[in-house]
Amino acid sequence: MVAVGYARIERYGDLRELDWQAERIYDYCQENGIELKVVLSEQGERSISWRLLEGIFCQQHGRINVVVVADMDILSRDVGWLLLKQAEFETKYGAEIVSVKGSQLSIDRDGGMIMG
Repeated sequence: MVAVGYARIERYGDLRELDWQAERIYDYCQENGIELKVVLSEQGERSISWRLLEGIFCQQHGRINVVVVADMDILSRDVGWLLLKQAEFETKYGAEIVSVKGSQLSIDRDGGMIMG
């Protein structure tokens, strides 16, 4: 498997957090035998790096299989948006989005979606 990592912090967050996320992503890939090509990182709202990430997938034509993040909530706290992005990456690029933390989107016992 071949991966691209994605790290993000809030606009005024601690920049060391980006390093921490990148280290976790690197370690996860090493432990799971995944070749990590690059970790894109940004400070602020998801935007520029996420667009770059999608551009990389378009250019690589199936040669990258996975996006690795430290935690799903760095992508968005909007579960609906995350589900749409996961579906898009699976259908459009044949890739999945995984979290180092093991957090997944799931349905709770009342039928609502949660990040666990």
